[in-house]
Amino acid sequence: MCELAKPAADPAVVAEADDFTTFSATAGAAAPASHDASLLFSSLPSEMMRSDANARVNDIPIEIEVVIGRTKVSVAELMNVDRGHAFRLDKRFGEPVDLLVNGRVFGYGEIVTTDDDRVVGVRVLRLAG
Repeated sequence: MCELAKPAADPAVVAEADDFTTFSATAGAAAPASHDASLLFSSLPSEMMRSDANARVNDIPIEIEVVIGRTKVSVAELMNVDRGHAFRLDKRFGEPVDLLVNGRVFGYGEIVTTDDDRVVGVRVLRLAG
């Protein structure tokens, strides 16, 4: 649990702190209000902090959905669906498919396969926007 630090009895102790570890080890001392928070991170150049943040963001997995088409049906029609039923979609065969991230279209593509038709993929044709 994070606790608020008590004001330092000796402001010189805080001024000597050159990184967060040293600052934390000063018996709960905190910088007076006149000091800015950059003192806490003075040992890390801002470019280094940005590149570290970018590296962590770049590692976030994102799921891409490929939508070949959509349709609307009534509940009654859906309840009567059984094996062999076909839904008519709002796109024609060969039209670009929608590429979605978090439910939003970010691009369009075409369905592709390997030479032996064992793997299906999508080739990006253009990005939305």
